[in-house]
Amino acid sequence: MDFKKLNINVIFVSLIALIATGVMKYNNNDNKIINVSGECSKKVVKDRMSIILKVKNLDKDASLATSKSTMTYNKISDYVMELQKQYPLIELETTEFNTYDKTEWNQELKKNVKLGVESVIGLEIISPDMKLLSDILQEVSKFSDVYPNGLNTFVSKDTLKKEQADCLEKAVSDAKQKAIDMAKGAGQSIGKMVSANLVNNVRNSNTRMSYGIMAKSAMIESAMDSVAPSIFSGNADISVEVYTTFELK
Repeated sequence: MDFKKLNINVIFVSLIALIATGVMKYNNNDNKIINVSGECSKKVVKDRMSIILKVKNLDKDASLATSKSTMTYNKISDYVMELQKQYPLIELETTEFNTYDKTEWNQELKKNVKLGVESVIGLEIISPDMKLLSDILQEVSKFSDVYPNGLNTFVSKDTLKKEQADCLEKAVSDAKQKAIDMAKGAGQSIGKMVSANLVNNVRNSNTRMSYGIMAKSAMIESAMDSVAPSIFSGNADISVEVYTTFELK
């Protein structure tokens, strides 16, 4: 047996294992330290849903178009704010306020022809309860100038903060256990943690199902008949990684 080759292989494997878990070295004060990383990954159920609505009005007169859209928008806002008294978790956010010339391509004239001025106000209604959003959609369907434009699902800020804190604690614990195992392998024990750096990563992009303006009739009929499809919110991926340094003793 080639013992020289065997020793080289053992040293190489040991180095790979050390790199994978952490590094032991001396700091500037000649104290032995160990650098290790800790990780935590988890999936969190998206606990908020929202519907996107657009109020649209077209008129030759810009002020009249804006007035019509504003009137409908205010009625919806008043309705949602009244619901907030009973359901405080409901949120309302204005996402768009725009007025522009509406044009259409005229095939005979071979050019865009102005149809009038269109006023658009977008709003998003957020709730943890899909049934409540369906009720709201049913209510706003009474307005001929309101168009459902999509559905979002996401993790609320409070839930995200709580889950990140929990994951951070697990990541630090993971790093500490790695340090203990490495120190034990070298016949030593760890002391206090002298530094830590945190890296957060959250994949919480909204799950968006866009129905489009042309789907308004089908959406309203579905809401009116209470035959809305089952909505699965999915999960957000949360990961926390910490880079720590422990003293060795």
